Amino acid sequence: MKINIVKRVASLPELNIAFFAFLLNFVWEVLQTPFFIDISTEINTIIWYRIHCTLGDVMISLAGFWFVALIARSRNWFLNPTKKKLLLFVAFGVSYTIFSEIKNVSLNKLWAYSDLMPVIPYIDVGIVPLIQWITIPPLLVFIVRRQLS
Repeated sequence: MKINIVKRVASLPELNIAFFAFLLNFVWEVLQTPFFIDISTEINTIIWYRIHCTLGDVMISLAGFWFVALIARSRNWFLNPTKKKLLLFVAFGVSYTIFSEIKNVSLNKLWAYSDLMPVIPYIDVGIVPLIQWITIPPLLVFIVRRQLS
């Protein structure tokens, strides 16, 4: 009985999306460090911010997953990921990122780009976070699809 419950929970698409989104986005957050200015030099603070940002990325991934699931009328849409579904998943992350970067970098100044960050003129949004949301969602779908099929 307990094994069946564990198997059912482990096969939930949301759990797999969250788990692999955490892994992929944590690596991305660490690798993009040179493109941002940290507010502290304390390693504990820097690690906490990477984890904090990664958890936000997981939430964005789950929200994008549910957005596509709502439109596709299936939580298993990733098992047959059409171009339209993948595009919606990517567009959700890219759209949120543009909104978030404008709000948090330009308006609220909660974080800042280093001189290494290429930015899109006129909206001053960093290209590295956009590349994150163009590359990770399709990779996430590929991994979760393989994991659950």
